[in-house]
Amino acid sequence: MKNSPANDKDIELRNVTVKIRKTTILQDVSFYAKRGEILAIIGGSGAGKSTCLRVLTSQIKPTRGEVYIAGCDATKEEEKLKEILGYVPQPEEVSAYPEFSALKNAYFFGKMYNLPSDLIEKRARQILQILGFDTEEMMKKPFKNLSGGEKKRASICIGLIHNPKVLLLDEPLTGIDAHLRIELLNYLRDLNRQLGVTICIVAHDLETADYSDRIVILDRGRVAIFGEPKSFLRGLPNGGKCFRVKFKRLTVDDQKRVEKIKPIKYFLVVGRNTLKVFPKEGEHNLAGLVEEFYAKGLEPLELEETEATFGDYFRLFSQGAFGARKDIFSINFE
Repeated sequence: MKNSPANDKDIELRNVTVKIRKTTILQDVSFYAKRGEILAIIGGSGAGKSTCLRVLTSQIKPTRGEVYIAGCDATKEEEKLKEILGYVPQPEEVSAYPEFSALKNAYFFGKMYNLPSDLIEKRARQILQILGFDTEEMMKKPFKNLSGGEKKRASICIGLIHNPKVLLLDEPLTGIDAHLRIELLNYLRDLNRQLGVTICIVAHDLETADYSDRIVILDRGRVAIFGEPKSFLRGLPNGGKCFRVKFKRLTVDDQKRVEKIKPIKYFLVVGRNTLKVFPKEGEHNLAGLVEEFYAKGLEPLELEETEATFGDYFRLFSQGAFGARKDIFSINFE
């Protein structure tokens, strides 16, 4: 008899392989999220994240391996899975009726789970308020008249209406502006904290990692990175503390001069004439760094202390900063 998953894990894949005909789509994939965490599954085109999503929702049975959602065997207990898993598809229009308001959509889908009317309305209003629907007018506006970001949030309410233990979102940031993506990620974090729901976000952009408790990066059907983003950042020199430096100019030759500055461990180009510089452990010294730049004939115009993001870590990882260079599929760093 197979061992059941640990009680504190709400999402768990164990050595999952998916083969379609003779093609291997996922190869020995293992990762997990503990109860109450936000997990991000990130990968570029062809990485295997869509197949992972279909495995988690029991649309695809793995060739081998085990899949558990809140203790439910997703490969065998499909009816139970429907009760404990909330799912928000990528095109939000798929999950809602355009003429219905957010409240009426929530009511309709809540009735599909045989929930009492008063419970549906109470829960829908609670979720919508957390998601920024703070007026009666917003809650009752037809779905088709909502903005793109509002439609995303209304579809999240629908996915949560039956009080699932796990909420799975397929590319929720697709098609919305950069500032609205950050806003949506903050709303998801609020839902996670206030409702205690475990959230799994399938995405192609790395900014999701900075709002997640745990992250898995897939590359050509395999796990390239798995763990806690904060742990990776703590592993950088000086715990991830670094400097953002803008120069009067920054040519390829200038970058080669930067490579020769001894106190610098790593650097990344992060904008026009701008670097993010990671000093060696114990050498996080602003004045000394400025002197080194001038000594190499470089003119820093602006310099500020900052913190590394997971996107920085991943770029360093893929460039071979911690070992051999990693040939990883393209991932959006915006």
